[in-house]
Order: sequence, then C-alpha cells, then structure tokens
Amino acid sequence: MKNNEENTMKILGMLVIASILMTSGCAAFKANNLPTVDKASYTVQNQERVKVFSTWKAREGEAMHKNYFDAAIRTSGCCDIVGDREQADLVVDGTSVDEFNKAALIPAMISGFSFGVIPSWANIPIHLRVTATSSGEQHTYDLADSATMVTWLPMLLAMPFTGHPVTTEKDMTQNAYNTLVSRMKTDGLLTH
Repeated sequence: MKNNEENTMKILGMLVIASILMTSGCAAFKANNLPTVDKASYTVQNQERVKVFSTWKAREGEAMHKNYFDAAIRTSGCCDIVGDREQADLVVDGTSVDEFNKAALIPAMISGFSFGVIPSWANIPIHLRVTATSSGEQHTYDLADSATMVTWLPMLLAMPFTGHPVTTEKDMTQNAYNTLVSRMKTDGLLTH
C-alpha cells in the first residue's frame, strides 16, 4: 500500500514538473527599432543640476511611466526631479500610446490550455510621444519599439537565447526612456 502511494506521488510530481515545463514555452523577440543605448549616451556631468518636472498620460499605469522616466533621469546624473512646473528648468509632458491588442489574450489562453501545443503570438509595443520645454523652446520626440511574444512548446528551446517576455518588455521599456534622455541630452536640454 505504501509503495502505491509513493508511486502515485512520484507520478503526480512528474506531471506537475512536466506541466510547468510545457507551459513555459514562451519566448520574446525584440524588434530593436530603438537601438540599445549605452550609459555613456545619456550620462551628463553638470556643475549645476537641471530641475526637471514631468507629467505622463497613459490609458493605464501613469505612475509606472513616470517611474521609468524618473529612473532614466536619475541614472543620467544630470538633474533633480521637482514637484511642480514653476520650479522646473525643463518640463516634460509625455504620453504613452496604448497599442496593445487585448484580443491577443484569447489565443494566448488557448495556447496555455493546450500546454503550448497550439501556438500563439502577441505584439508587445512601447510608444512614447513627448514634448520637452526649456526656456520657452519646445522639442518633440516620438519613440516606438516592440517585441513579439511567442507561446509555443518549441519556444522552450529558444527562450534561453531570446529572453523571457517579462524581462524583455521591461528592458525594452527602460531602453525607450533611456533613448529619450539621450536625445534630450543631444538637444542640449540637460545642461545649463
């Protein structure tokens, strides 16, 4: 009797492990519309730090977009983030354009229910429209990139070489904000 219970537990354990492995057949492929910027491209050494104020509009997650922008500004070393427009040397008004197709969730669920046997894919976009104003002068930026997430059992073999969709999306998004800061640096907005 005890051997039957042990065998049953081993079989259940193996089924759980197999299910986890099968459902993790997910990989992400970057479009690389925005080349990855290195830290030197957006790092600025200022004697006097520029005061930056930003607002972000998005269908969802406005605070998240502000956090990504603030992280890129802080990493650049150029600026201090201030709480209102009147204190700022540079005012950034940004919009994250929502281009995610929620209908792509249905094939993803079907793929999940089939343990990755039925393939599905979805586009993960990032699109920023930004107006930066300094000393009455306006600069506009339009940055877009994307990645394709593929859910299919054979992607289990590709994932180590492509990246996990969650980390790929996060890296792509941070790179978009780093690119924005790099372009503002090139336009002279981050120095006095």
